[in-house]
Amino acid sequence: MPIIGNADGQVKSRIQQILKSLKKMDLPKAGPRPALVLEFIAADGSAGEQSDFGRALGLAQFLTSEQVSPVRTVAYLPRSVKGHAVLPVLACEQLIVAKEMELGPAGVLPDTVDEAVIANYSSIAKRRRTVPEAIVHGFIDDRAAVYQITTPDGVRFETAEGRDALQREGKIIKEETVFQPGEPHLLSGLALRDKFSFASHKANSTAELASVLDVPLASLSERLAPSDGWKPILVKFDKVVHRGEVNRVIKSIQEHVERDDFNLLVVEIASAGGDPGQSLRLAQEIAELDPKYHTVTVVTRKALADAAIIAWSADELLVAEDADLGGEGEAIDDRVIEAVRDPLKQLAGRLGRNWSLPLALTDPRMEIAPYVRAASGETRYLSATEHRELKDGDDWVRQGDPLDLSRGLTGAKAIEIGLAQGSIGSLNELKSRYVYDDIQVVRPNWVFEVVEWLADPRIAGLLLFIGWFALMIELSTPGVGLPGFISAVCFVLYFWSQFLNHTAGWLEILLFVTGVACICVELFVVPGTGVFGIGGGVMIVISILLASQTFIFPGNAYQMRQLPVSLMMVAAGAAGGVISIGVIRRFLPHTPYFNRMLLQPPEGEQLEDIQRREALVAWGHLSGKRGITTTQLTPSGKARFGDEVVDVISDGDLIPKGAAVYVAEVLGNRVLVKMAE
Repeated sequence: MPIIGNADGQVKSRIQQILKSLKKMDLPKAGPRPALVLEFIAADGSAGEQSDFGRALGLAQFLTSEQVSPVRTVAYLPRSVKGHAVLPVLACEQLIVAKEMELGPAGVLPDTVDEAVIANYSSIAKRRRTVPEAIVHGFIDDRAAVYQITTPDGVRFETAEGRDALQREGKIIKEETVFQPGEPHLLSGLALRDKFSFASHKANSTAELASVLDVPLASLSERLAPSDGWKPILVKFDKVVHRGEVNRVIKSIQEHVERDDFNLLVVEIASAGGDPGQSLRLAQEIAELDPKYHTVTVVTRKALADAAIIAWSADELLVAEDADLGGEGEAIDDRVIEAVRDPLKQLAGRLGRNWSLPLALTDPRMEIAPYVRAASGETRYLSATEHRELKDGDDWVRQGDPLDLSRGLTGAKAIEIGLAQGSIGSLNELKSRYVYDDIQVVRPNWVFEVVEWLADPRIAGLLLFIGWFALMIELSTPGVGLPGFISAVCFVLYFWSQFLNHTAGWLEILLFVTGVACICVELFVVPGTGVFGIGGGVMIVISILLASQTFIFPGNAYQMRQLPVSLMMVAAGAAGGVISIGVIRRFLPHTPYFNRMLLQPPEGEQLEDIQRREALVAWGHLSGKRGITTTQLTPSGKARFGDEVVDVISDGDLIPKGAAVYVAEVLGNRVLVKMAE
């Protein structure tokens, strides 16, 4: 009867419940005792607090009492344990450790030796004999030297006093220092198992632990409530999976982790999936939270396609029996599946779980079949590829037909095959499973809400429209300033919102700035070449397109729907530029303030008078001559050719005052000029 519990929680009361249940069971008196596994999570009890020592001592004495003798106590240490939390570990009959963990130090004694603390540690060590008494003494006193000594009678562990006594008797064949005074008195997982054999096995995951104990993985599942009770927060994920939504959830969770105001994370999922890469990213965030935070995903309606990966990633998955997991959702192409496969396998390895079933829920084309381990009767649902990759693959034999995943799994089926750990009709039922007063609903802060609002395609498109509209007015009327300022604000807001929404990066921003710079070069430095203008325009289009999406080429149905939105952004910017040109030519010359920046064409009587005065004027002698503009040509203005100041018109380009021009064509009194090269 293996049971995983948190040794910092309500262990004693839960063990007593288990012992009562065992008494009611007709267990054979001969044979191995049931194993009770205690997983020490974030066990770093303070070495200086007497209250911590008192709690640790009480649990250690309970674990070594006759009351617990019907079970075999196993301490599983996936992470480092230090402080007085070391004491309950020493009280267990068997140690199973992870490779990278460390045990100790238990604490540094003050100058006045606390004999009572040493006596209690020694008492537990003598009673259990899991770790030698001299090593335990070293854990609690960093001034002690501890040695491994080989004698004619075998290997012993002694403090300096014991070593000196053996030396006087001439019994030391070989000695090796374990702890030196003043150095950290701790042992790694490798030392505990491979060097000194204090630990019986190494296990870096719950799956490896189940294999070591030769028990079903599903039996190692119970998590006891923390000593101060459950403090839950609720995250609702009910939208299509995309970068912005995943960013919102991750940012909200991280803010609560910084405040450390919860120990139970509940994620309620009602999504049809979307972007598998983003689903995997959120799954990694949930799975890699500190173990002191228990995570639960709840699916009462649906977690389709890649949203099933998010549901799978938590410590516990609870589903309604008629809920839908995986299957029909956002269609995904092979390129996306291949990109997700390896990261998912790595995440499954860290969690000690199988990877092919959650991937098959995303890609129903995979064949998943039941494999049974003859020794324990445990069943796992694997692909043929994952079965071949198992270290103990020969122990697992395929039995039964493949799962039909064309429409995913129902909640009832997910519970049956062990993917989900329990059923739940509604979120309200969670309160009876985890006793708590209230649940805090996680909401994004106002900054994130502003960013989301600005990143909305409608608002983002409007920003681009206004930005290009104002920019074209500024380019047509240089020196005004206000349109340029408005344009800059719009573009900054657009790229800032897309940057914080993680759809734009520095590449998109640099492309846009460089594109605008190239267009300015085309207009004011080397007009007429076309290279800078066309190149700048292409860079601007690409920057806006990439800033509006998280992909280059669409790979699934969600991305295919996102592509027209991105193209709409480009169209909005182009529309702003085109409309601004029409507005400039039609309305700006008649608009107060702006009309002073443009040379207005003559109208009415003024136009008739000019035409009458210039009717007899012939400018044919100016053909081919070079001159200097005396006003800005927009497109009409004046230019000086020798001593003559003549009304001229450009071929459509804006020509600044003082520019060198030449007469390209003379038609009656109409003088057409172009920029001189």
